[in-house]
Amino acid sequence: MSTNQNLLRSAPYFPVHDVERSVEFYDQVLGFRCEYSAGAGLAIMLRRVSVADVIVPNEKQGGTWEAFFWVNDVMSLHSEFNTNGAVIVYGPLIQESYQMKEFAVRDCDGHVLGFGQALAVAS
Repeated sequence: MSTNQNLLRSAPYFPVHDVERSVEFYDQVLGFRCEYSAGAGLAIMLRRVSVADVIVPNEKQGGTWEAFFWVNDVMSLHSEFNTNGAVIVYGPLIQESYQMKEFAVRDCDGHVLGFGQALAVAS
């Protein structure tokens, strides 16, 4: 994929059945903050779906995550999420094939979010 300097931000767009419940989860468990308008930083957008059964997360379709975030301290983030009651899907573990220490959590609608820290490359 080539780099396009015109791209400024991106945000995964998750269908959810109960927006208020999902906002509370992202705020209380994962530490995201709700903002209505676009701004700097990492974002997840939520879209209300009236029938919960039509929401099919990537994991149920054979995928891994809906979104992946690169972080500075994967172990402290894992500890924080675990303390806050997040459902840990896997990890932390080392992905040798792409040199990351990572873990994943499942949100209240079944979406899986991955968080990883690049391993130091020996020189």
